[in-house]
Amino acid sequence: MGKGDKSEIFLRKKGFNMTIYIGFSTKTHKKLARIFCKGYKHCTPIVINKNKCEIYQFTNIKDINIICITKRDLKILSAYGWVFIKCNAEKIPPEPLKIRTLTCVQFTKKFCGINKASIQTPDALLKYLIK
Repeated sequence: MGKGDKSEIFLRKKGFNMTIYIGFSTKTHKKLARIFCKGYKHCTPIVINKNKCEIYQFTNIKDINIICITKRDLKILSAYGWVFIKCNAEKIPPEPLKIRTLTCVQFTKKFCGINKASIQTPDALLKYLIK
């Protein structure tokens, strides 16, 4: 890990110059999401820091991957049906990879500090964020 990496981690923990978005997708490989979720089937938090973007991709209970992309890649994802909504969260949790949840919606809610038990699907989370 270089010096630049350590400073970026410090800035992320402190919450400087970053914006958190939540991405919603209509496609998923999970069978239960295809059954229970009507419109959007998957959601994920995205941290944008200057021109760098980090997608915190929830795949399983103990498996969360960080995917580094650019803002250009976000435009490509939106062309494939992804929708991005700005979240009012001010900073990311100190250890987001250690969050243990059952679904991508629960992970996104904990990541953004949303404490509404009624939100259980990506559609409900989208409606909450729009209001």
